[in-house]
Amino acid sequence: MTAAVLQDAGRIALAKALAAMPAHFAWGRGDGAWPAPPAVPSNRTTLLAEVGRRLATIVRYVVPATEADFDVEMDAKQFYKFSADPTPYLYLRAEFSTDDALNEEIRECGLFFGTVAKAGVSAGQRYLKPEQVQDAGFIYHLTYRSKATREGQKAYEEAVLPL
Repeated sequence: MTAAVLQDAGRIALAKALAAMPAHFAWGRGDGAWPAPPAVPSNRTTLLAEVGRRLATIVRYVVPATEADFDVEMDAKQFYKFSADPTPYLYLRAEFSTDDALNEEIRECGLFFGTVAKAGVSAGQRYLKPEQVQDAGFIYHLTYRSKATREGQKAYEEAVLPL
């Protein structure tokens, strides 16, 4: 029997399903004993020490592009253009405010889908502290990084999910 190959239509269906869910970028302290970011395991379901999560307010379909004509540049000179039509590539961005995780040491970031806030949290609230989360949802990806202390500056997290 030959292996089945996921088709572009299936990838687009996955992108549409994810785009319909609330997505949050979560920051965490990680492990303060890390001398450098360790290898990221593939079986984590939570951050080691979450400090808060911010709703992704930009969720758009993108397609690979060139350096001469792009809307989004990711690490390693990866370029993408926005697409009005669904594609197998989903771009997400969350902008953290100056007060989010103020004075915290950030060593980990996870992208979660399906987060549910606890009852009583304002429906329009975009930044959630761990005690305000009823259901964290599921973690899609995780990065460990060198320590960065939040000192009242704006920051953003973004990702392109190639499905």
